[in-house]
Amino acid sequence: MIWGTAALAVLLCGCGGADEPTRIEGNTATVYSSVPRHGVSTAVARAVLAGERRALAEAGGRAGGLRIRLVELPTTEDAPDHPWDPALVSTNAHRAADDPTAIAYLGELDYGASAVSLPITNDAGLLQVSPGDGLTSLTRRPPGRPRAGPERYYPSDERSFVRVGPLDLEEAEWLVERVRASGGRRVATVFDREIYGRELAGQIATLARRAGIEPVASEEFRGELDEIPELARELAETRPDAVIHLGVARPTTGRLLEEIDSALPSVPLFASSGILAAQETLALPAGVARIEAVGPALAPERAGYEAMRLVLEAVEEGRRDRQRVIAAALRLHKQVASARLAVYRPGADGRFERVGAAR
Repeated sequence: MIWGTAALAVLLCGCGGADEPTRIEGNTATVYSSVPRHGVSTAVARAVLAGERRALAEAGGRAGGLRIRLVELPTTEDAPDHPWDPALVSTNAHRAADDPTAIAYLGELDYGASAVSLPITNDAGLLQVSPGDGLTSLTRRPPGRPRAGPERYYPSDERSFVRVGPLDLEEAEWLVERVRASGGRRVATVFDREIYGRELAGQIATLARRAGIEPVASEEFRGELDEIPELARELAETRPDAVIHLGVARPTTGRLLEEIDSALPSVPLFASSGILAAQETLALPAGVARIEAVGPALAPERAGYEAMRLVLEAVEEGRRDRQRVIAAALRLHKQVASARLAVYRPGADGRFERVGAAR
């Protein structure tokens, strides 16, 4: 199953109707949280939820004169190799959009899933706050993709989305700068089928050319063990000065990086934040301990905490009026310095550890 295609099909299907309620009736408002319960991002999701719950508890479960109810919805069922299921994400967004008590939607967690849910929540006039989805095209046009602007995610023609943390574009800029700083003039990328990996690969290619770096290869990795040797050989044949991994980590990613390291032993290896997703199953071999990754500076629990706190502050100001809550969130978000990027390298146990700031 090609998940990128499935996600696009869900995205292009009809969203909610007009005439959505703009005010919460009664004394209870609902905040929906859409996160995976299985798969590669499960550990991160647990931490994000812990942060959301902590922020709500600190507020006494109330904001804007309303009791705030948190409803947690799954974005995965049993998908060990995928960070989210487009059908479930769509279902979650529709449930929130159809709930007259809904005041905000926390999601998606990461890797482009908001491309499915945002058109639905936006059409319903519902605030959406992501704890970590950095997909660039949600808020600005990615470089080199003039037809991939954010307008397709906002059927109401009004912005209703904010995110905690940096854009994927900032990761791409950092990665290209690291290639340049290492003396590289030829770069190869490996990406996956998710929206996240494909969009990042396009950004890297455009930014690399602008920096005078030639993109010599861009290979898709489908996660299968039997494709790894040939993929590594094809990368080596292009003689890159650096290789960048641009996908969500899978159980087979460690083997892929080991093969690339063996085929190109003196070539620097870099990775985007997707490599940090499956820490418990990645099992990086000692031979690729030199790989350098970039990712959000905020820990997952802190990201969840900040996302919920932003929602509560917006509700405190906008109270039961959905449009006022959206306006407050957009304004409050601009006043707060967003979390930037950090650098990660594998530690002695093969798990990535933060080693410093990226900027």
